[in-house]
This record gives sequence, structure tokens and C-alpha cells, in this order.
Amino acid sequence: MRLIFITLLFNFSLFGAGFWTLTGSDKLHVYVQNNISEINPKTVTSIKEKMQSTLSKLSVKTDGVDGGTMMVKLNSIKGSDYFYVTIKLAVGEEVMTHRKGDIETFALTFDSDDFIETDELDADVLESIDFLLSEYAEQFEDDRE
Repeated sequence: MRLIFITLLFNFSLFGAGFWTLTGSDKLHVYVQNNISEINPKTVTSIKEKMQSTLSKLSVKTDGVDGGTMMVKLNSIKGSDYFYVTIKLAVGEEVMTHRKGDIETFALTFDSDDFIETDELDADVLESIDFLLSEYAEQFEDDRE
């Protein structure tokens, strides 16, 4: 009996739903906040292109007036030999609460970050962006099911 309980518990944890809700996100603006002066401007352009490409593959529009915002924020501390970089990917949207009075408010509907130690700043930041965007795409696809 104990084995059956453990097996069921393990299976539920494997197939559990994610914390974030992306259902109905069909239009997002793309924004990159770069606080790292050493990053090549072409890398920032590449980040925006990767974000737009990921959203396009998910059939999310990136033009228009209404919609939420997909944001990447880059921060770093320069050590003697390495950069210590935090990369944050978040989606913020206007949502309606289900409290008394149905209040419209701003909420993060997705939030993920990565921390890297690197001596190849541009290449490793782009690799981290790929990782974070794949997490977003996976969550988005899970919400569709």
C-alpha cells in the first residue's frame, strides 16, 4: 500500500501544472532593459529577435496597441575575471481579479530568472535567453492543453 501511495505521489508531481497562467495571452510587446554597459548592442538586438521569434512560433502577436509586455532585464556585477549576471524574463499583463468588485490590476503572469558566472558575456547571455524562452514556451504549451 505504501508503494502505491509513493508511486501516485511521484506521478502527480511529474505531471503537475505550472505556477504561471498564460492562457489567453495572444498579444505581447517585447522590451529589453539592459543594465550592462559591456554588452554588445547587437546582442540586445538579437535578444529582441529571439523573443519575437519565440512568440511568433506560439502564435502570439507582437504588434498593436493593447496587450501585455514580455520583458528581459539584464544586470551584472563585474568581478576580477568574470561577470556575474542575472537575467530575468517576465510577462506582465492587465488582469481582472475575482475579488469583490472585479478590480483590474497589473500582474506578472510569468516570471523566471537565471544567474550565470561568465567570461564570455554576449554568448552566455544569449544561451541563458534561449533557456528562459524555452521555459516560457513550455509553460505556454502546457497551458494550451
